[in-house]
Amino acid sequence: MNRMVPYLTIALMAGFAWGDDAVEPFHPAMVSLSNELEFDPLRGPVKSFEQVLYSNEDSRLMVAKGRFDPSGCLQAYEREDLVNNHVMTLVRESDSNTLVSTRDKRNTIVLNNDCQIVATTNSNQARKRYIYENGLLVKVKDARDAWVYKEYFYTPEGMPKSTVFYGEEHDVLLITESKQKLSDPWDFVTQGLDNGVPFYQALKKCQYDKEGNPSVCDFAVDSLVQGGSQQKERQQIRYTTTYY
Repeated sequence: MNRMVPYLTIALMAGFAWGDDAVEPFHPAMVSLSNELEFDPLRGPVKSFEQVLYSNEDSRLMVAKGRFDPSGCLQAYEREDLVNNHVMTLVRESDSNTLVSTRDKRNTIVLNNDCQIVATTNSNQARKRYIYENGLLVKVKDARDAWVYKEYFYTPEGMPKSTVFYGEEHDVLLITESKQKLSDPWDFVTQGLDNGVPFYQALKKCQYDKEGNPSVCDFAVDSLVQGGSQQKERQQIRYTTTYY
């Protein structure tokens, strides 16, 4: 079995962005959920968001959107991968901390009172353990044999820095250059390595809203495709974010 990093994760990690003037750190629950559910983390009292990835031809490749309660915990989330024709829709139960799939109610994400993922149910996957340090998700492991599926790393300010996806045949590393301080603009390079071999690079430039969150990000993607040929393309993520 080959546990490879999905296309969607690569695309969104290329779009991580931070504001020029805002200095508020990211909430650990927001960052941890964004890592696992594959959307860009946002700062401030976020009420709802939509993030749409566009190709160079202005066609929609991916849509991620969600809604948070006033405490900052996720109430609903939807991700649509238009390349692979895959849709995930989660809604939080009114009487519990469980996000339940509207398409298959066997698929759930269980949160604790700190809005951390503590368990998942899925008829097609092994049971997982979620390991946290300082409120941030750092490892996702198999609950039976302690196999590490993913490992997350952060800057001292709690910003996502790199992710490692472990597989039986491939270990994939996505890493971004960390900024020096929260108030700096962060237009950076994301590198992707497959078993130590570079296969992906994205150069990103963003515009920001008053909360220091991105409103639009343009980036140039340079990747290797099947057969070893190089593919260069321009992509854009457009953000719509509302606040409490």
